Amino acid sequence: MNELTEDEANNLAQYLGQIISHTELEALALVSRVGDRLAFSAIPGTQLQPDMLCSMAAVLLQAGTQSIDRIGYKQLLELVLRGGNAFLVLSDAGRFFLVGASNKLSDMGKIVSVFRYYAKEIAKTYPSID
Repeated sequence: MNELTEDEANNLAQYLGQIISHTELEALALVSRVGDRLAFSAIPGTQLQPDMLCSMAAVLLQAGTQSIDRIGYKQLLELVLRGGNAFLVLSDAGRFFLVGASNKLSDMGKIVSVFRYYAKEIAKTYPSID
C-alpha cells in the first residue's frame, strides 16, 4: 500500500513543492496512515529528524483519531499542535497525511489554509483505502 509508482511519486513531489513555495516551513513530510515516511524536506540546520517527526505524527494521528471517534465526530481532518515558539500541523490527504512544522507562529493561519487546500487536492488523486 505504501509503495508508490514513479508517476505517483513525481505527482506528489509537485504538490509538496507547491506547499513549500507557498509557506515558510521548517519541515514538511508526507506520511502514510501508519506513520511511514514517504517524503521529507527540511531547511538546513533544522533540529527536526525525519524519523522522529513521522513517528510523532503517527502517535498524534492515532490519538486524534481515537478522540474523534469517541466523541462521535466523523473523521480526523486536521490536527494543529502549538507550542510556545512553534507548531505542527497534520492534515488528512486521502491515503496520506501531510505534516508540517514551523516556528513562524504569525503564519500559522496561512500555513493551515495552504495545508487544507493541498490535502484536499492530494486526497482527490489518492483517496483513502479502507
